[in-house]
Amino acid sequence: MIELIVNPLILAFSLFLLASTSHFTIKSIEKLIGLSGLSEASVGFVILAVLTSTPEMTVALFAILQGEPGISVGDILGSNVFNMAAVLGILGMLGYLKTCCTDLLIELTDILLITTLIPLLLIISHFHIFDVASPVVGVILLGTFLINTYLMTKKRTPRVKANADKTVEKESLKKAITILLLGFVGVVIAARLVVYSGSNIALLLGVPPILIGAKVVAIGTSLPELTLDFAAVRRGRVQLAIGDVIGSNLTNLTLVLGLVLLVSPFAVDMTIFTEILPFLMITTVIFWRFLTRGGVSQVGGIVLTMTYILFQAVT
Repeated sequence: MIELIVNPLILAFSLFLLASTSHFTIKSIEKLIGLSGLSEASVGFVILAVLTSTPEMTVALFAILQGEPGISVGDILGSNVFNMAAVLGILGMLGYLKTCCTDLLIELTDILLITTLIPLLLIISHFHIFDVASPVVGVILLGTFLINTYLMTKKRTPRVKANADKTVEKESLKKAITILLLGFVGVVIAARLVVYSGSNIALLLGVPPILIGAKVVAIGTSLPELTLDFAAVRRGRVQLAIGDVIGSNLTNLTLVLGLVLLVSPFAVDMTIFTEILPFLMITTVIFWRFLTRGGVSQVGGIVLTMTYILFQAVT
């Protein structure tokens, strides 16, 4: 009985903490944008995306140590579907993405579409059309991550030259990065508390453990993206939010999946790829289609969200 009172209180507190730390983190990123000269989309793609992929990296690490890399693969692909369908779908339905199209975002989405095709090499290899070892695919994915990151760091916004001391500017940049990291730690802790308390409430109410693992934990690893991107669009940083989603998906597919395949080669679980990859490709194509027409309308947001609901229903 006490647990039914305590866990909802923990959930309410963690949701408040999640919203507060997300707002704090976005403010520190805004300062970083001004100091670094990087564009919003570049910061979202290079910096925020890597940070918000930390939960997937953590899952990958423990999965490799436990000899279950397939768990990480499922988490990576499932999180990417959530980011593309649920996060962008919700933001689209709320009307934040109506006019978000830029040449840079279209370029990033094109790269994401192409990158999504790389894991198909494992399926082709499984059917013996031609053999490709999983470490080879891992190297290709890691190479793609390094190239994309390098190219994005070159895309800067024009900066106004000031007479400020370079030493002062360098110290300000270090301070902004430190505050950003502290804020993100708060986001991750709050997200973990949300998942923990939500799981406990579900168990107390008699929800099957399998359902908890498939629904609550999968969404929990993507809570940083959802909360940070919502905070970003509310402050008018739409390019930052979309850059984060696209960059996070690319980071998951290239850096995290690449490391899993390279460090811990394994036999491909066809169920994971055949069930999840089609949804990932479909949601990416839907977003790309709306983006090239100027932005994601509220109808487009509904389409993306319904696609995620369908994904949850059939997988």
